[in-house]
Amino acid sequence: MKALRYVTTTAVVAGVLSLTSLRVCADQTGSVDPSLTWLGYMNVYDLVGGNSQGNYLWGSSWGVSDLPATWSGSELVLRPNTSTWNPSDPYWVTPGGQPNKWLEANFYVDMGTAWGGQTVTFSGQTVDNTLVSPYSAVAFIKEFTSSYGWVGMSTAPLSSGSPFLVSRPIGAGNVVQFGFMLTGPNADPAAVEALGQVRIAVVPEPGAAALLGLGLGLLACCRTRRG
Repeated sequence: MKALRYVTTTAVVAGVLSLTSLRVCADQTGSVDPSLTWLGYMNVYDLVGGNSQGNYLWGSSWGVSDLPATWSGSELVLRPNTSTWNPSDPYWVTPGGQPNKWLEANFYVDMGTAWGGQTVTFSGQTVDNTLVSPYSAVAFIKEFTSSYGWVGMSTAPLSSGSPFLVSRPIGAGNVVQFGFMLTGPNADPAAVEALGQVRIAVVPEPGAAALLGLGLGLLACCRTRRG
């Protein structure tokens, strides 16, 4: 009976690990994990009427701290951009001291083509979202061709005290990015506190090593009980 129980226990643990491996192969999940390589990108648009997005102008890689996006303890904090505020430069600030550009700040992880051909899910928990109009923020999954030609994007709102989840099937060989996007006018540092922010809980994704350790731990526990 002991041999049978041992084989059964081993099979159960192996089955759990196999199912986990199969799920990871069939689907991929992104999480709000600061240990991942997070990048910044800013798209710049004309500002229309002081509160609306106009024509697209340009985009470039951007410093994460200048978006800004910051890790604060167990939270990720997103705020309106102030790094472009320069009252002496009419490109960014009107002669009357008002914002002159609409910004799309992207904070994201680029998985390259590793997740192509699979369904990708990105989920987490919004602690709070106090952004005032016209500022807004969403969680996203973006899809590009292997040469970074635009394919499309799926998004989910970031509502205070609520979980978010966005899922997208990705074409084979395509690039996947997941992360957050905050849009709105560039902001005066002296007034930014009144514009609000988004706080998102940090929830690292358990790694394969941790899952394997869990399986081995269960097996060791069963062995101990048989003794």
